[in-house]
Parts: sequence; C-alpha cells; structure tokens
Amino acid sequence: MKPRTVQNAPPLDAAQWIEAAFDALAEGGIEAVRVDPLAKQLGVTRGSFYWHFKDRDALHQAMLRQWRERANYMIFNRLERSAESASQRLDRLLALPHATERSSRGAAIELAVRLWAQRDRNAAKAVRHVDRTRLTYFAKLLQQHGVPVVEARHRAFLFYAALMGEAWITTDNREAMRHGLRALLLAKP
Repeated sequence: MKPRTVQNAPPLDAAQWIEAAFDALAEGGIEAVRVDPLAKQLGVTRGSFYWHFKDRDALHQAMLRQWRERANYMIFNRLERSAESASQRLDRLLALPHATERSSRGAAIELAVRLWAQRDRNAAKAVRHVDRTRLTYFAKLLQQHGVPVVEARHRAFLFYAALMGEAWITTDNREAMRHGLRALLLAKP
C-alpha cells in the first residue's frame, strides 16, 4: 500500500480522525490523543483536524459519543435482531471479550476510556451511561429467561462484573470458567 502523504492523500473524514484517536487512546491513554501526533500518523496537516473539529475537546466528545454507540447499541441491536433465545444472547455476550481481534481492540479501548473517566467528568458520565444501559439489558435478558426482577438485577451485576473482569484475567481454563458462570447465571430460581 502506498504510504499516505500530504500531497497524495484524499481528504480525511471525521470518522478517520476518531479511529486514529481511539488507536492512540488504547495505546497511550487520553494523553496520547493529541492533534500533532495524530496528524503525523495520518499523514495530513493539522488543518485537516480543524476542518472537522473545533478543538481537541470536540474530538474527545466525538470519541465518547462513538464509544457509547459501539459499546452498547450496535451490539444490542444486532442481538435483538437475531432469533436467538435470551440465554443464547447471554452466551454471545459472554464470549465477546475474546471473540475476535476487533474484540481485543475494543477491550483495550474500554479500559482506556474507564481510566480516562477517573479524571474527566464527561468521560465518567459516558461510562455511567454505558454501565447503566448494559446492566439494564443484561437484567432484561435474564428476566426473559425466567429470573425474577430483583434477582435478575443482581445476576446482571454479577454477569457484568465477570464479563469486564474476564477480559483482563489470563487463564488456561477460559471455556470451563465461562461454562460455570453461565450455569450460575441461568440457574432457575
């Protein structure tokens, strides 16, 4: 592939800047999301950035909007369009952290956003929104499986904590652990 240079590069769109920013975020945290290094990586001038974003904060806000969309709605909408049972959907969610290389990138971005949220009010707000939405969706699936409302909320929290933690725990027995967790979550009350 021909290297991108300012002279031969077609104009970038905002989505390409956001993707590059996510790569930088995953690799170096929010401090790595800076205009000059991103422009250099993309092979364009700073002017390209300012064509799409007023400032770095505007890029951060666009990143958080995109993350919220990817973190929840794209996944949940895909699951809701399927003809799978609630337990099958939970199985698919449980497999997400290690399903594909893209999942690994998503996990790295997830961690970086959560670290960012410890220092930034807007990122923290986005994380709270994503967490609430996920917990509500997981509880809904458990209720569809026949788990009573209050218990479904508790199991949803357990499921979510396990899902988040599993992305960071190395084990030789991942499938067995996943199977055991599934049995606990889906046990009839």
